[in-house]
Amino acid sequence: MLKVKAKTAYAHLLDVSKRHKHHNLHKFLQNSEIISIDARVDTSLSLKYFLIKTVIGQQVSVKAAQSIWLKVKNVLDKTQQPITIELLKKQGLSKPKAAYIFGIINNKFIEEATIAKLKKLSLEDLSHFFLQLKGVGPWTLGVVRMFFIQDTDVFLEGDLGINKALENFFHSQDYSGHHYSPYRTYLCLYLWKSLNNN
Repeated sequence: MLKVKAKTAYAHLLDVSKRHKHHNLHKFLQNSEIISIDARVDTSLSLKYFLIKTVIGQQVSVKAAQSIWLKVKNVLDKTQQPITIELLKKQGLSKPKAAYIFGIINNKFIEEATIAKLKKLSLEDLSHFFLQLKGVGPWTLGVVRMFFIQDTDVFLEGDLGINKALENFFHSQDYSGHHYSPYRTYLCLYLWKSLNNN
């Protein structure tokens, strides 16, 4: 059953796109099935594993990222030897990514963080903590907010797919989705979906 929030967000996006005369987006939404964030959230992952998986996925194909992630997860779950940067590199990671992941593995705050704890932090505090981690930039922070903390109002600026969809619907990448607050995360989900439809 679809969550109430997904239905509320969909109705909001429809209403806003109509009021602001975003005709192409409005038409696309009218013909879309309702999307829920829940389908994109893996509740089995700790913050540590979520971050590692996200960092692995940066700038590589989905297929390659999934293959490397499974190897890294297997090592983290099963190896008896100490985790080193060299061991991580052997799983198919570049040296910089292996170093980033090594840092995440050894970060005490990440080890102890829960969704409940993160939800209590201000955006400023979240940004301060995550952006000082090597390998974590604004895009990765946005992904954490969307699909780990499940913040409904994140617009993933700089994402290649989002930019492509913005060109299609708004003929410009210079749009932050501000009209669609507090459901900009859902706006991003529909923007991504539009690319699959094409």
